[in-house]
Amino acid sequence: MRKWTAIAAALSMLLLMSVPVQAASAAVPSAAAVPSADSSLQQHIHAWTNQLSMQPTFKAWKTASSTVLPLGPGTHSWLVTFAVSGKPAGYMIVNATTEGGYQLGEYGVSGHPAFDPNTMYNALIRQGLIEGYGEIAKKPLHLERLYLSPMLAAWRWKAANGETYYLDPWTGEALPISDKDWLAQTKSRADEASILSAGQSSLMPEPSVLAAAKTNQVFDPFERMPWLTNAPLSAEQVKGLSGMLDKRSQIRYTAELFKSTVLYVLPAIGYHRWNGGRLFVAFDQFFPGTRYIQLESLSGEGNFYR
Repeated sequence: MRKWTAIAAALSMLLLMSVPVQAASAAVPSAAAVPSADSSLQQHIHAWTNQLSMQPTFKAWKTASSTVLPLGPGTHSWLVTFAVSGKPAGYMIVNATTEGGYQLGEYGVSGHPAFDPNTMYNALIRQGLIEGYGEIAKKPLHLERLYLSPMLAAWRWKAANGETYYLDPWTGEALPISDKDWLAQTKSRADEASILSAGQSSLMPEPSVLAAAKTNQVFDPFERMPWLTNAPLSAEQVKGLSGMLDKRSQIRYTAELFKSTVLYVLPAIGYHRWNGGRLFVAFDQFFPGTRYIQLESLSGEGNFYR
């Protein structure tokens, strides 16, 4: 199998056309029951949204509408999507904790957020996997949103011809993997699927106050490829990651998955530090926007390089 890289997806996505959210979302599978507006989940989402909307890049969230959908397998995570005037403005992923509460796993501000149906449908058409929106209107697509960790996430699509495809949740690009590959990669995480960073919630308080923010200049992660020549940062060095970013160091995170057929390379451009010291690393997305991922959830599938 050829190696799929994030940079290839980034270049190809420049060709995508914009389509109305309403038209595309009609074919997305309906969500299971979502906790009511006064539930603990909604209260957590509201508190996190209020904190983030105080940041300049998230200020649109003050007036954004939000939709909450469950993420599989099982209903242990939820996808929160934000929209302003009908246009995507970002997303948030919330995970259930072993104690029965909720943990903020990752979030981002972008016109192409995680599991965006517009992006995915356009990518299917461009890749020749479907003929057009007329095909979707006649027969809705059989789709699943899969999320086990920030790096182990995908759309799973069973095509009309019986073939199963895994699609990147940010770009819609078809990944060179099968059901067997997905199950093999995720088997070791089966017991952790209900929560990212298992056990962390008992050690630190849930994020509720955004205490510090740092944003550096965007850079091309492929201008240098230290993962080919250097050793990754040690666990002790990673603990000082925010200090390196304060000094504007160019840090890259790489995850090589599915027997080295999929390579993710993400440039770290800053961070958010929440109360209790919980750190979310900021990564430049392939499209205009930034993705923030909890540091503890990144140690399982990849490494940082300086």
